[in-house]
Amino acid sequence: MIRTAQRWSKRTGRRVGVYPETKHPTYHRQVGLPLEGKMLATLKRYGLDSRRDPVFIQSFEQSNLIELDKRTSIRLVQLIDANDVNPDGSLDYTAPYDRPYDWTISGDPKLQARTFGFFVINKGLAEVARYADGIGPWKPYIQPSQGATGPLLAPTDVVQRAHKRGLLVHPYTFRNESFRLNPDYNGNPINEYLNYFGLGVDGVFTDFADTASTARELFRLANGEGDEE
Repeated sequence: MIRTAQRWSKRTGRRVGVYPETKHPTYHRQVGLPLEGKMLATLKRYGLDSRRDPVFIQSFEQSNLIELDKRTSIRLVQLIDANDVNPDGSLDYTAPYDRPYDWTISGDPKLQARTFGFFVINKGLAEVARYADGIGPWKPYIQPSQGATGPLLAPTDVVQRAHKRGLLVHPYTFRNESFRLNPDYNGNPINEYLNYFGLGVDGVFTDFADTASTARELFRLANGEGDEE
């Protein structure tokens, strides 16, 4: 994957980056297969080992990001999950999507009392800013709705508060299928991207990069930004 990204960077003259996720790092550490060292060594082998390089490392867990912050200057992103959306627009934190797994098994009552929602309150954002460069929240943290398929509600101020603490905001996951889109977007995925770009997000996780790129250019043109990279 890294070689593919670098090959297309050369072909197009544009920086094509990589965005690896540390999947279940606590589990892998428990079974004697810690992945952080090998991941960093692989990235370094391809010249991706500084915050200037086109690479982010993401994780739903916190402790391994704190560890990585001590070992690398690569930009880090704290992913923020939840289980579902309640009819009133609040988020449901049913296990196992209630908190990072490392918090659940930590034995620390303070961490075990938290949910993923801690990361988007001011205290949580300040904590993330001490070890990471951005957050990757599930979309409803930024644009809530009445249940999973109900009408959109007023957007939150998560983006603005994250930016105040120097954090990037990369929500997930944007998809094209109509059944995954809120009805307020009228079946057009471009409308969803334009909404989030208007709310100030810095990037998006998407399964349809071509649609995201088209929406980004439309947004730039509508805001007089031209073809800047």
